[in-house]
Amino acid sequence: MIGAFVPYVAKLHRSYQSNDIVDRLNYQYTATMVMVCAIMLAGTQYVGKPIQCWVPAQFTGAWEKYAETYCFIKGSYFLPDDNQIDNDFILREEERIGYYQWVPLVLAFQAFCFYFPSLIWRSMNFNTGINVKAILESAAKIKKRVDAGSRQNQVRAAAAHINEALEMQRDLAVRKLELVRKYKRSGRYLSVLYILTKFLYIINIFVQFAIFSSFLDVKSTFWGFNILSDLIAGNEWEETGNFPRVTMCDFNVRVLGAMHRWTVQCVLMINMFTEKIYVFLWFWFMLVGFISILSLLYWLVALIFGSSQKEYVARYLRCTGAIHAEPNRDDDKSVSGFVNHFLTADGVFLCRLIQTNGGDLLAGEIITELYKLYLASKAAIDQDKNIETSFDSPDSSATLPR
Repeated sequence: MIGAFVPYVAKLHRSYQSNDIVDRLNYQYTATMVMVCAIMLAGTQYVGKPIQCWVPAQFTGAWEKYAETYCFIKGSYFLPDDNQIDNDFILREEERIGYYQWVPLVLAFQAFCFYFPSLIWRSMNFNTGINVKAILESAAKIKKRVDAGSRQNQVRAAAAHINEALEMQRDLAVRKLELVRKYKRSGRYLSVLYILTKFLYIINIFVQFAIFSSFLDVKSTFWGFNILSDLIAGNEWEETGNFPRVTMCDFNVRVLGAMHRWTVQCVLMINMFTEKIYVFLWFWFMLVGFISILSLLYWLVALIFGSSQKEYVARYLRCTGAIHAEPNRDDDKSVSGFVNHFLTADGVFLCRLIQTNGGDLLAGEIITELYKLYLASKAAIDQDKNIETSFDSPDSSATLPR
């Protein structure tokens, strides 16, 4: 049975995505993990028996079911074993624990929050004139070519695809808003959009911790560390009240016009799983947030600073022999023009994604082929200028009639 899913998993692993591994850690792996937790707890809650209550002997089976359903829906409160029940019913209501009923739904919402930045990125980068995923898939075909001839032809095709996409981006910028048109014409729209998407992933992490604090009603910022330290020190839920397994529940029953108030003790089996899941997710979100911040800093340096873009491209050109190992003045000027006017920031961004998904060899081949296209177009422009200059000579103007 497992073997039936292997081809699909392998296909997913080989697919070229329009992002990096940190993005996939957020919208794919983490979102899937949280959704699995939500489904697992939903099965325990809605299919199994999440709460069981100790009821008086006179309760029939229907009464017991009513008490358990009522306590699960309304919520219960934690009372340590050595404490007496407070006679103030208002204080009991204030201590009510009411989150466990909504855990699956809140986890599902948290999973969607992790996926949401990916939706923004995919929907907006598709309208830039550059189909990022199509470019990466075109580059991926190169790795399937073994012989040198067909591989070089595929490299040329991939480079031409990128060149056409960058030109189309500048052409489509005419019909856009002023700010969007400005970034598209300068070749920075895709890069800025990707940086904003990275910011959204980090903002989402802060939203996740805000959900933890609000939903679980915790006061400490380092709630996960506190619970873990309690578990290590042997302070169980009976003392701390963190995800209690045994709670108390009050409810009223009207019998023959008279109001009877009952207090029953209930067992919350679901909190055994909820505690482990939330503690794990708290530390996992901390790790994902830290990695996402490092990824944002990396891409800020890679896409915003022109010197970093130039050095990145020049490194591959030196490795492939397109420029000298010790670049001279002409090489430096040519690489600067190639990066600033031909590739632009969006072109460098595409090259970095190719390198992230396909490796350094693939990125080097495509960057070198793009550099050849740039030199050819530059030579054609210089030749046209020379022809125009030869026609616009002093001798030709002297023969004009007065």
